[in-house]
Amino acid sequence: MVNAKELAAAQQFLTRELTAYEDELFSLLYHDVGGFASSRSNVIVNQGRRISIYGVRGVGKSTAMQGILWNGLTTAKDMRLLPVTVAVGGAKAASNLRDLEEAFYRSVIAGIAQTSYFRRREPRLKESAAGYAPWIAGKITEAFAVIIPPLALASDLVEKSVKWLVTKMRKPDIETVIASKELDVKQAADLLIDRLSDVGLVPVFAIDELDKVSNDTLLSDFFDGNQSWFQGKRVTVALTYTFGDSVKEAVASSVRRLATVEMYPGIRSEADAENILRARAYVGLSQVEKDESMAREAALATFPSETIKAILNVSAPNAYLILERAHEAVTNALQSKASQVLPEHVFKEEAEVRVPTGLEYAILKELRKGRLSPADLSERLDKKTPSIVRSLAKMMMNNWVVRVGTGKRAYYSLTARGEASIRRHERS
Repeated sequence: MVNAKELAAAQQFLTRELTAYEDELFSLLYHDVGGFASSRSNVIVNQGRRISIYGVRGVGKSTAMQGILWNGLTTAKDMRLLPVTVAVGGAKAASNLRDLEEAFYRSVIAGIAQTSYFRRREPRLKESAAGYAPWIAGKITEAFAVIIPPLALASDLVEKSVKWLVTKMRKPDIETVIASKELDVKQAADLLIDRLSDVGLVPVFAIDELDKVSNDTLLSDFFDGNQSWFQGKRVTVALTYTFGDSVKEAVASSVRRLATVEMYPGIRSEADAENILRARAYVGLSQVEKDESMAREAALATFPSETIKAILNVSAPNAYLILERAHEAVTNALQSKASQVLPEHVFKEEAEVRVPTGLEYAILKELRKGRLSPADLSERLDKKTPSIVRSLAKMMMNNWVVRVGTGKRAYYSLTARGEASIRRHERS
């Protein structure tokens, strides 16, 4: 059992985001769900391939991409890897192909330029690590000892390459190159990447935020028109879809010409949820416990298996919701002066308790593939339309599905709660 001080400590790192492999706690807080990052890292880094991963917002795609970069850094032997995170700024505002392309290539240059600052960030990372409990600081230092030397060397080489580009473009600094409206930014990005190759670096790109473009046709045109840039590079691209509204086939078809397209499953198993929640609780508890073993025992006691099942039951596969729900459960435990986080502390709406019937489950499984009309569902499931409509009405009341349109033009889509109800049915 744990006390209020320990519960509060366990809560401290539950919702901490891991958006960069350079986070001082990445090696401790990151959990490779189902070995996804390690296996894809091998394909991308060693085989020189490209992968596009898609999944719902909050499922953990961005973190998984950082996991791919981290795994590549920790397993690379003779290869001088340069992990580059490209967050495509301005994609949402792009109204035409030229705008989107310029936003992309400016972000590529910015992402590469950011890696030149690693040498300067190294002291801050070491200082941050020293602020944790000794056994935590030791694990962080041990992990960074593997990646800091090659990253520091790469940082120096990138800095020289960036200065070379700035001189070639006749600009005062790289920020001016990125912001310039007169330069061909694609050409500038290609020149910089070629220079990196010349000095022996192997860039590995993690591309995020590109799918924020509001027009699917525009995104498809971008992939069609820029296939040559992706070819020959090591790349992971993240694409998002909403529940019940899968990645548009035109976009997926365009991406398949340059990369393997696969779904990122998110947290589905109890073992994965346990590893994630208890690792985060352990780091928090290390701030108040006397030694490592006591911190681990307290982390185990804080989240019993039954509680993790309850959190998973109403939140999977969304990593963001799982962490938020766990944080909220600890708050409820503290308010009730409990000595553990129990299933009753996990917030769940009344509608989330019910397990779908066989027909409801079949409908939900079909809606996972994309939005459908009652007639579509009737044909796919070989059921009469009135029974489909009645089931959909009940599921709308539970907020498992949402409807767009009316009459014959009504289409239904899956919601996050609908996804959770599928998991409940599969566990029952």
